[in-house]
Amino acid sequence: MEELGGYRLVALLGEGGMGRVHLGRAPSGRLVAVKTVHEHLAADPRFRERFRREAAAARSVAGPFTAAVLAADPEAVRPWLATEFCTGPTLTGAVSALGPPASGELAALGAALAEAIAAVHAAGLVHRDLKPSNIVVTRDGPMVIDFGIARTAADESLTGSGEVVGSPGFIAPELLTGTGEPGPAVDVFALGALLAYAATGRPPFGTGPVHQVLYRTMHGSADLDGTPDRTGGGGAAGWRELLGRCLSQEPGDRPTVAELLSVCAAWTEGDPWWEREAVSGLIRRREEEVAALIAKAPEAEAEAEAVADPEESRDEPADEPGDGPADEPRAPAATVRGPAPGTTLAPRAGADAVPSGGRGASRRRFLRWGGAALAGGSAIGAVAWLTELTGDGGDKEEAESGPSGSPGPYTLGRALWTRDIGEATPMRHGDALYLMSKDALTRVDPRTGAVAWSYSAEGISRVVPGDEVVHVARSLGILMIDIAALDAATGAEKWSATPMVRNPHRPPETGDSATSDPVLSVAGEHCALSLTPDVLCVVTYSSYATLWARRVARKRPWRAYGYDPLSGAPLWFHEGAPAEVAGLYEKDGRIGVAAANPFSAEVRETDEPLTVLRASDGTVDREIPGGARYPESHLGARGTRYYARAGRLKAVDLATRRTDWSLALEEDTDATITPTATDGLVHTADHRTLKALDADTGRTRWSLTDVGRLKGGSPAVADGLVYGMGTAPESDEEIGDSPGWGVHARNAATGALVWAAETGETHTVIVRPGAGSADGADSEGATGAEAGLVHVVSDSGTLSTFAAPEPT
Repeated sequence: MEELGGYRLVALLGEGGMGRVHLGRAPSGRLVAVKTVHEHLAADPRFRERFRREAAAARSVAGPFTAAVLAADPEAVRPWLATEFCTGPTLTGAVSALGPPASGELAALGAALAEAIAAVHAAGLVHRDLKPSNIVVTRDGPMVIDFGIARTAADESLTGSGEVVGSPGFIAPELLTGTGEPGPAVDVFALGALLAYAATGRPPFGTGPVHQVLYRTMHGSADLDGTPDRTGGGGAAGWRELLGRCLSQEPGDRPTVAELLSVCAAWTEGDPWWEREAVSGLIRRREEEVAALIAKAPEAEAEAEAVADPEESRDEPADEPGDGPADEPRAPAATVRGPAPGTTLAPRAGADAVPSGGRGASRRRFLRWGGAALAGGSAIGAVAWLTELTGDGGDKEEAESGPSGSPGPYTLGRALWTRDIGEATPMRHGDALYLMSKDALTRVDPRTGAVAWSYSAEGISRVVPGDEVVHVARSLGILMIDIAALDAATGAEKWSATPMVRNPHRPPETGDSATSDPVLSVAGEHCALSLTPDVLCVVTYSSYATLWARRVARKRPWRAYGYDPLSGAPLWFHEGAPAEVAGLYEKDGRIGVAAANPFSAEVRETDEPLTVLRASDGTVDREIPGGARYPESHLGARGTRYYARAGRLKAVDLATRRTDWSLALEEDTDATITPTATDGLVHTADHRTLKALDADTGRTRWSLTDVGRLKGGSPAVADGLVYGMGTAPESDEEIGDSPGWGVHARNAATGALVWAAETGETHTVIVRPGAGSADGADSEGATGAEAGLVHVVSDSGTLSTFAAPEPT
């Protein structure tokens, strides 16, 4: 059987003027679409160069509604690329078979496609050929399957013939006139035309000869009659106005992709269109067609003869496509059966027995190994199919501290929305999600991603959200720090302290420091914030981490300023010692400033002092040498706290500051640990493993090798689940050998896989449990529609928001 780049070509799916499309299979069993380009086009060196550049860019496209480019070889005799394979009808077929969707369903379609286009634009690409036939409606939503790479590259090499890129009726006017470089607005035009087609069942610029369609695009107006009623009375005007703006002749008059996404998200009602039984029936029929195609392939026939079809299981889908409740909408995420390989499991009875007999691939088998991979564009299910067909699925021996039994079904998460946030840091507070970057603070709706307000300012370094006021620290340059307080509802500035060195409670500089060493009079380049009900404490300091930093700091002290959090009135000032501030803590009206001795040749825990200030007036309550080791203890906290430091994991009784247990870590490990216990367990992770330890003894309860730490800190624990970065479920890769696939949510008590989402390398996970969660720290303030969400930030700077898994 023919291979390209390690992909076996199973069957020919189609052929056109540009090349061929094959159904391919990766070595893992994952199905892909392999597109090969005709050799006569590949002979053009300009084609190859454009293909190489755009294929590389398209591989960075990552979104829940895009079929990603997995691999490409522009240097091959027949240049090729492999993309995720999706199964389902095209949007053209779905609208033709079922008619236009209702307003809320159309809005869901628009929001999903706007997310897809946003992902394309974030990769530096412009699609240029968005049309109904390039959208596949799958179980997990509409998928953009073609970024127009080969088409764009080929047309670029044929510009002398007067060809244009795109499809008549969906091409923006500026592409037809050739005025300027095609930008994101051309995709907004195409998306507007696509939604108009879905809303009315006909192209907005009509049909007929190409030149007539193009003329109407350039000089006519879009036909938007029959757009759905949005509100049950006069609501069609909303759709007509929105689509009319998208189809404006001038690019500047069109909404941005973000604006289109925000509006569509607000108009979405009920279950998504693709989850309705009528649409899912079309998807099932397409799955059956692909399963039949695979069954006829020589590879499938040979493998079917080698192993028997296993016995029917009670929890597997039925063979007949019509089985199951027809009136209930599908869940928004697929449920997959079977153990995840990184979890240590107890052996099953009869594991060595291999059944005999066999038959071709059925829809039931197709759904088991291909459904998730095809619909969601992931590798889930492919390895399970290989194991079933080859019998090479021997169980792993039970580890000394591993959980026993299968983890059972797990859910594949589908993002509610995604947003490119670059280097911004997300923060949740109550019903708000804040994005902090160096030049802006933006509040967005946690469930939809819609922007509520944005505050622009240079040098934003710290943010403390509150119910009514949001406090922001900014660096003004030349070692000056100021504070601004924003209205949490509107983002309007309520007060500011600019610059802080003018605080009237700070004594004027005198003596040598005021004349010969003026640098000592300014604030440090860093700051920390602490908020009590009555005082906003701002601590400024300089870095002493390196010899150069020490020279620049010139023994600059840390300084603490107290302000009224509502009015901004300055309350007090305190100057500390020359040191870098490692942490700021608050409890029961006292503020602890933890510092590190910057002048010790070898910094030890005993060199880290803690200064405790009274929040009411800023006076010193206590100076504690070595107190920064366990600052919570000195501020009155009790119970046990867990630390990962100095090559060890420690459990410390805060009342006595005695170590209850201590475990040595492997050399150069990057392990983190949850600071508090949950249900008698504490969770620790490094880049290769995730473990649950007995909170009282430190003994390992279970250990996983396919899940590791989040790059942003310790594992997140909420609603009986622990979150980490892991490999694709049911794959056999080790997390240390390849980039992380995405986020896993594991049963905190057993390690069993409960939920997984493909997000790529993950930096941060913020979990906001549902209302009524027993996890008071995380559930406080989470009410209404904003409760029960998981926010994931990937290394690429993409923020994805998912519905939180059900508590276990």
